[in-house]
Amino acid sequence: MDIRDLREEDGEEVRALWRSSGIRARPGDDDASLGALVSRNPGLCIVGTENERIVASALATFDGRRGWLYHVATHPEMRRRGVATRLVHTIEERLRALGCPKLNLIVWDDNEDAMRFWEAMGYQRDATVEYSKRLDAT
Repeated sequence: MDIRDLREEDGEEVRALWRSSGIRARPGDDDASLGALVSRNPGLCIVGTENERIVASALATFDGRRGWLYHVATHPEMRRRGVATRLVHTIEERLRALGCPKLNLIVWDDNEDAMRFWEAMGYQRDATVEYSKRLDAT
């Protein structure tokens, strides 16, 4: 598997990966939002490819204080091969190089497989509650 930066033209393929991986569609998954994310966070939005096909993704941001990790996904046919682990380690290394002291992520409370993965990767569950507000709603 090769790792490369997410490209503008990857939108449809990466969204198909997310659907196949069980990632719920979220605001910000459209092409314009992904393009903005990539331009604001160079080198932190990556995909894994095999034979030019996108088989994994990891999107990260760094605001100068904390890093955030989004849409870590592996195609079901590629699971249990260390693909996601490799992407996460790549993101962690790149964030460390930027001086990022802590990396956060969100896991849906019904996703037991994801929780086991993150715990195996050394992540700890924080006692926090997420709040959100849709700003694009009319």
